[in-house]
Amino acid sequence: MQWQGLKIPVIIFSLLLGLAFIFGIQWIYQKYSFQNPLNTVLSTNEAVESFQVNTEDEVVKVTLAIKSDADLMQSYQAVQKDLSSYMGRRQYYLDLIDSRDDDLQQLWYKNQFAVYQAIDQGSYQNMASEVNREAELAGAEAKIHIDQKNVYIRLIKNGRTLDEIIARNAGQINNNQKSLAGGGNSSAQRN
Repeated sequence: MQWQGLKIPVIIFSLLLGLAFIFGIQWIYQKYSFQNPLNTVLSTNEAVESFQVNTEDEVVKVTLAIKSDADLMQSYQAVQKDLSSYMGRRQYYLDLIDSRDDDLQQLWYKNQFAVYQAIDQGSYQNMASEVNREAELAGAEAKIHIDQKNVYIRLIKNGRTLDEIIARNAGQINNNQKSLAGGGNSSAQRN
């Protein structure tokens, strides 16, 4: 079939071949210059129990579980540092997963008021005492850390963990909300 001297099947075939080539190059770039090195960075971190990296609408989602015997704050900071240096200007978010059960979830609900009050009023010693007391009453262990940006809480009971990372600054993105950042910043979400 011809149209004004042009062979339409040849044009369509060339167009499809060109599109396949472009998408193939993009897939190879994604896999070998981004995905594999990112997997290597995360798999060499001894505190990381498991991880998964997905790209959703140009945003990289890193789903991560931190080992129960690892320090939550130091592990999170190390992963953030690795991701920030590796991601550059790409938008990403960090999705923390844990092994919580209903008992740990209820314990966290009881402690939320003390945690958010401490963040609002700066009464971190009272918060730590309250969280530790509630954890002891529930037969659990609480590990609480704090830095300039976040409060890190890990509750442990019967081999299960609940990890929460809460932003200290009200103007800062709450780390337990699914939100985006770029240029070496991220947010965390806990499932």
